[in-house]
Amino acid sequence: MSRIIVARLPLQRIFLIRFFRLFCLISMASGSAAAGDRYSPVPEGFIPVPETVIRGKKDSVRVAAFEILDHAVTNSEYARFVKATGHAAPYHWEDGKIPEGFEEHPVVYITREDADRYTKWLSGQDNRIYTLPTPHQFEVAARAGKRDGKYYWGDAETPLKDNLVNFDAAGNRSYDRWKEFLKPSKWGLKNDWGLYGMAGNVWQLTQQGQDPQTSTFKYRIETDYDLERTLTGGSWARSKEYLACGMTVSQSPALRAPDVGIRLVRSPSGINWAPVRRKLVGVPTRDGHIALSWALLDSDKAGGGFDIYRIESGYRASDGFRINPAPLKAGTSFVDKGSFSPGKRYQYRIVRVGRDGSEINRSEWAGVTFDPGKHAEVATFAPIYHAPGFVPVFGDLDGDGSPDCVIRLSNGNVETSQDPGKPVQIEAFTSYGRSLWRKDIARHENIFGSASNCPFNVWDMDGDGKSEVITLLQIEDKNYVAVLDGMSGKLKYKHVWPEMVSDFSKSSTRIQMSIGYLDGINPAIITQTGIYENEVITAFDANLNHLWTFNSFGPTNGSGGHKVEIADVDGDGKHEVVYGTTCLNWDGSMRWSIYRQHPDIISVQDYLPGNPGLEVFYLVESSIHAGAYLVDADSGKILWKNNREDDARWSHGHAGWTADIWDGSPGMECVVNRQGHNDRNFVVFSAKGEILQEPFPAGCFPFEWDGDDTRELIWNNGAAIGNWNGKEVVEDKSAQPNPIPNSTLIYTADLYGDFRDELVLLTKTQDGNSRITVVTAPYAIDKAFVTPSGDLYYKLWLARNMGGGYRSIYDTPYRKAEE
Repeated sequence: MSRIIVARLPLQRIFLIRFFRLFCLISMASGSAAAGDRYSPVPEGFIPVPETVIRGKKDSVRVAAFEILDHAVTNSEYARFVKATGHAAPYHWEDGKIPEGFEEHPVVYITREDADRYTKWLSGQDNRIYTLPTPHQFEVAARAGKRDGKYYWGDAETPLKDNLVNFDAAGNRSYDRWKEFLKPSKWGLKNDWGLYGMAGNVWQLTQQGQDPQTSTFKYRIETDYDLERTLTGGSWARSKEYLACGMTVSQSPALRAPDVGIRLVRSPSGINWAPVRRKLVGVPTRDGHIALSWALLDSDKAGGGFDIYRIESGYRASDGFRINPAPLKAGTSFVDKGSFSPGKRYQYRIVRVGRDGSEINRSEWAGVTFDPGKHAEVATFAPIYHAPGFVPVFGDLDGDGSPDCVIRLSNGNVETSQDPGKPVQIEAFTSYGRSLWRKDIARHENIFGSASNCPFNVWDMDGDGKSEVITLLQIEDKNYVAVLDGMSGKLKYKHVWPEMVSDFSKSSTRIQMSIGYLDGINPAIITQTGIYENEVITAFDANLNHLWTFNSFGPTNGSGGHKVEIADVDGDGKHEVVYGTTCLNWDGSMRWSIYRQHPDIISVQDYLPGNPGLEVFYLVESSIHAGAYLVDADSGKILWKNNREDDARWSHGHAGWTADIWDGSPGMECVVNRQGHNDRNFVVFSAKGEILQEPFPAGCFPFEWDGDDTRELIWNNGAAIGNWNGKEVVEDKSAQPNPIPNSTLIYTADLYGDFRDELVLLTKTQDGNSRITVVTAPYAIDKAFVTPSGDLYYKLWLARNMGGGYRSIYDTPYRKAEE
């Protein structure tokens, strides 16, 4: 038997009853549209319920304060929703009208989807969050402060014998006789808080909030209610056993029944239940703890802090217990040193605390399975086909605020390859690794033999909070630019892909794609067809209507790069297109070109302190122009260069990156090689073009790990980390960002949790199959910065990196703390 403790209010029942009745009278007298107006969309009769702790034999559950409707929603109340929205009327209504005499009876024959749309509509009407109750909320409200008892009124069966509860005592009631047995919503016995029908008459739909990662259901989960099954309270068609307090049963979310209704709960006045999209991640540590980190948002005000709540369950039906004794004010990470059981699931929520100590907003729940063997591992994405050649791109497909993963599978379609007999495919996954869909994209002969010519981006094109997948797609024998629904892979829009103009060198068959905001408001799709000769740059709107085409057939031909950069170079709010060593205006007209042909590396950032606006860094491959260049992004003026005119060793600028890795030189450093694919001799340039070190160790890449003023460097696939001091790279032997042996680093990015980078790795299963694994920092630091993944340009980079062109490295040249 559970014990219920009502917290923060006296337990004397008489006081609670008087308090709640007085509250309701005040609310009704206030004349608010939500509670007092009979024509308000919101039903009348909400009762406040205080914070409560349910003490069980093994575990305790905290239920935060809420308000609950004192009756099951009636047909007349539900009719307001149907009339206002055009939503389908319940099955039992005759010609869309309530059966005569049943206006105040519970609305029945509705599904989980109906209930979900109804509560969301109410939330939009009243500026509060309306939901179905959890089983814990229903039990707390039903017991009305009592601790024990089989039924909400206690153990006595007198109310059952006195016909005060509507149930099937004789066991002979059938669904086709529902009109005979269904009672009005405000019929029969009320509990001590004035709630009707907390046992019998109609089952109440409740929501358990199952962590989707714990579900054994293998197919995609598209809605919040896909996994919801629980009913509680019993009904007119069931026996007295189902009337017991806390009793729940299961029913498919799409079933309709004449003995199932709904009751509403809502957030208390002044309390915001709307979750904030704040990235939160937890991972096991080697020493038996769970490390947490979360995002600092632009909207967070200085001087506040954070509380952390934990549930020890695979369900999110309670509110958890706070695990920090006081609000955390230093950093956005924490190590929970509680007692954890291997294999058990734990849920965490972050709540922002204001300067006055009040809790302001809360994150979504994030689940962690405690498995010390998966030290630092956030997620694993395992495609159904396991051949090598994975390209992962991250974006929010399901709208939950966490990055999902879309993987392009080459299936042997690689440059200069023989036709493997399998098409290039795309497989999409949720943030926790559940496969959503897999789709054939194009065959060998349609993509010039290489999966690299199947560019794809992941971006929200229609503003609904869920990303689409934008990709080249072969349909029959033609290639199209296609927009696919992110959750299902279904085709939404298509347009014939621009034709390749020429391929005289047999290597111009490179195809790229990016997303940008050409008008400053709406997302557009920019494609590049061709790279070394005659590039065709084409722009489409979100619905794939053609906007413009730029043909690079004159002096700028051959200037394409391995990716299309997007930037507002003149500060007018509209994005320009930087394709290789040429820049186009937002309308497709040419803005400038440095006429240096093809670059292998291109990046647009604020590199040079003192120079207003942005700069473009180029590492040019083309032999005659090979070199490093820094160019003013607005005018195209070359600010400095170091090419074969300055140094005869330049023959093929191929590999490099830019980042702020040393505080001894202002701006960002540029690390490049001079002599092609096999050149291991790298050189470091300052933002002003000065050579700072040569040679520089090959195989190092910038990485955000500890929140200091400069980026760290990682090598050996992230197994080693260190810092450059202006003369040499000094290894930090106490740290190992990549804990997975024999894994390959694909790239690093801020994907989950706080501002620190995660590592995206290619790993192997025990049977040798390939998969993508993401790992994060498994320890806390006392620093907090707004996450770069909240920045538009960073998100656009994530949307295309590796998918829209070659892999690149993004470095944010500034840090933004809370304001």
